[in-house]
Amino acid sequence: MSINAYYKEDIENLEMYQRLIQYWSIIFDRREKIDVLDNMNFNINLFPEIFTRTEMANLHSIEPGYTSPDGYTEMHELIRALELARLLEHAPSRKEISRKLVNQAGIGCGNGCTNVMNGVINAILKHKQEEGMTEKPEVVLILPNYTVYTAQLSNLQGKVTPRYVHTKRENHFLPTCEEIESVISPSTAAVVITYPNNPAQSTYEGDNVEELKKIVELCQENEVFLIADNIYQDLVFPRERGFTEIFNLTDRLDYVVKVYGCSKDTPFYSGYRTGYWFGDPRLTEKYKYMISSMENSLNTHSLVYFALNLYFKYKTIVKEEPVLEDMKFFTQGLFGWSQQVSGEELFNKMTELDLYQNYKTRIKRSNDIQEDALTQLIDFVTKSNVFTDYVNQKIGNVFFIKMNPDLHSDHDHAFFNKLFNEAKCGVLPGNVFGIPAHSNETWFRITLIHDHVENIIRNLRKIENMYTHQHV
Repeated sequence: MSINAYYKEDIENLEMYQRLIQYWSIIFDRREKIDVLDNMNFNINLFPEIFTRTEMANLHSIEPGYTSPDGYTEMHELIRALELARLLEHAPSRKEISRKLVNQAGIGCGNGCTNVMNGVINAILKHKQEEGMTEKPEVVLILPNYTVYTAQLSNLQGKVTPRYVHTKRENHFLPTCEEIESVISPSTAAVVITYPNNPAQSTYEGDNVEELKKIVELCQENEVFLIADNIYQDLVFPRERGFTEIFNLTDRLDYVVKVYGCSKDTPFYSGYRTGYWFGDPRLTEKYKYMISSMENSLNTHSLVYFALNLYFKYKTIVKEEPVLEDMKFFTQGLFGWSQQVSGEELFNKMTELDLYQNYKTRIKRSNDIQEDALTQLIDFVTKSNVFTDYVNQKIGNVFFIKMNPDLHSDHDHAFFNKLFNEAKCGVLPGNVFGIPAHSNETWFRITLIHDHVENIIRNLRKIENMYTHQHV
């Protein structure tokens, strides 16, 4: 085992999230010379930068420092405009309802979707305590999923009890209303769902949207907060395909929160940790306190990149060019508290740099690369005899694959060790996402943004060849 391994305990004794960072600490040790197939860094030689450093330097001076306690002052008008555009894009008949929801919604920013979620969960627990909840609160988590939220509950040191819904392959690892209803109780404070799912990259659409609507209604009726992590919402291919906005399924804000960030859908945003929540306004003040005291606020450089990204997303949805009036989104301390921003000068510089057209060209290039990688990988895995199942509904940039149980019948930790030692390949086994480490159920996740798809498939062929030759 690499000397960089975080933990010296046996893998089965570690919590799910501990296991995840244990595997990553091993395969990211460059001295091991491992071909890492699960690496969430955008490859700078493969994907275009959405905004270059030179463009940012020429746009406006950015004062090194921090934002307001939760980024609300600088960002709330822009986030409201974007969320309204998202809602109206696929449900224009709900215009009046959507405007009302957007105008009344609570909003807050933070250092990435993960930290925003941490602030939201803590705000919910504080709200429930003030409401008079006397039982030890419970938070329902869905498995398989990215298990950082399990770690966040663990860090509360016994003040909250996690409850788990183990979803089924036949439902594409998405929870049903019946499954969630079976675990909620008077002690349930919140339910956390992720769609599109990570690692399965499946989502609620078509007839399945009715299932999500039932979940929303169930939570509101039982006064349980429903938190929807939608971080992959802008990577649903083809791009004209719709996305189910959770606030198009209800006329109320109470007990519903949406969380979103840019680190999964925009090249090089993995380094600029940015995210926001939108929903039940009763959480606003508690969130502001929790996020500023526990995580600190966004830095000004991240905030500028974040705001430009969201602004251009908004203009793309409404199919309009940037206009001078929109510069109001950037004049509330965005570039730093002492920076005086002239809307006219900013607009002229944005136009001179052709930022919006460059953004659209680069985003299209990025999306084309990711969509093509998914197409090639789906074709490869479908034809394979070594990999017998996968879950990815042509969404996102992670891919969940199942091994042929006739070729590998041991648990997935043994699979990880075999790949590491014999094929010199590193993947994340399914146990770190909550898949039980049973024999004949070996799932693993890879990512598609760290290398050319041809190289990723070449490494998967190494795995195929290793198992094929050993089987023969």
